[in-house]
Amino acid sequence: MDPKRTIDLAAPARTFVLGASIPVGVRYTNRSPHEIRFRDPRKTWEVQLSAGTTDLPFGKIIRSVDKGVMSWSIEEAEMIALAPNAEFTFQYDAGKRWPEAFKPGRLQLQIKDMTDDAVTLVSKKIEIQVAFTADSVPALLAILEDPESTQEAKDFAESWIKRIHPEHANAAGTRAWWTKNASSAPVAETITRMNQDVERR
Repeated sequence: MDPKRTIDLAAPARTFVLGASIPVGVRYTNRSPHEIRFRDPRKTWEVQLSAGTTDLPFGKIIRSVDKGVMSWSIEEAEMIALAPNAEFTFQYDAGKRWPEAFKPGRLQLQIKDMTDDAVTLVSKKIEIQVAFTADSVPALLAILEDPESTQEAKDFAESWIKRIHPEHANAAGTRAWWTKNASSAPVAETITRMNQDVERR
């Protein structure tokens, strides 16, 4: 264990909607009698949110093209200076960044900081539950319509939309279908059945 730093992870709720926001709060605390410096965790590849068995790096990969040659790099992270007993906190919307990582069911979340080769710093785990609700359909459609959504996120959103609306062809058509059918008994029964299937796993 790193005696100089500790990490705490928290969430404002324990149940979240599939496809929607999943905010988490992260706190680094300097437990040493001296100032410590480290890279901003929000932009550091070696700092990850573990969601179940999936590790999700906070740092982003940046693609650039120069004279027809494509290259990839990790975004730069500013240095954080933390005085003794001081804290560095941030909020992060994990559901928006990685929607495909949060399928219906229970998930344990944990922060892993591997910036020091000698020791991996981890937070305590917290457990959340993700459920498919009536609010999931608009959230999943928003993912499909967002030009900044990754292909993985769009594939994820489409696969879950098709479970409730197999005739789904495009976001606009499904949004019109949802306006007419959101409150119908068949839709409610389908949502209930989907969540029951998750509980049986």
